[in-house]
Amino acid sequence: MIDGKHSAMLFLPAEYHALIGRLIAYWGNFEVIFDLCLEALITGESANGKTRKTNDWKRKSFRQRRELFESICNEWLSLWQSTAAKELVALLQTAATLHGKRNLIAHGTYSYTVLPNSSLAADCYAFSHSTGERLHFDEEVLKELYHDISHLTADLLLLFKSFGKVKGPYLLIPDAEVLRIYHDTVHPWNPDPSKRPNAV
Repeated sequence: MIDGKHSAMLFLPAEYHALIGRLIAYWGNFEVIFDLCLEALITGESANGKTRKTNDWKRKSFRQRRELFESICNEWLSLWQSTAAKELVALLQTAATLHGKRNLIAHGTYSYTVLPNSSLAADCYAFSHSTGERLHFDEEVLKELYHDISHLTADLLLLFKSFGKVKGPYLLIPDAEVLRIYHDTVHPWNPDPSKRPNAV
């Protein structure tokens, strides 16, 4: 704190802070992968002789890039990879839903109730002044959102790699392996106290 300064305070529970940051970071990672896949589709379609105005696509909003991705799937990719094109379009619909929720958490206004004689917030939600949308959230909702975004990213990559190539900064680990590592290795958060470092 600095003498003479004022602080704008949010009374969100401390356990929400890292989850909100993780949700935002995971969405950023999804958009990086999404753009790599979209660029590959644009390149492939162009090499195949299809002309489309895409020179400024990287500066477009996510909604506009998603619409471009969908139109390439429906108008070009479906001609030779119909199943993959349909599955990609379905993933884009999931992405649209998650994008809206992410935007409320990342850009919305937080509201909550601070109970009398308490500094703990309850009944937390984020809302948009422009649309009136509201998203109630707690620790479990935030965890589910970032997991859904993580799975969406992996699903996009695996589906895209079933017919094409994409290179970039990504790491995919099966959930079963993550759980095995969590339960079978020594680390401070292992649910088995005998597998925590201080127990060795």
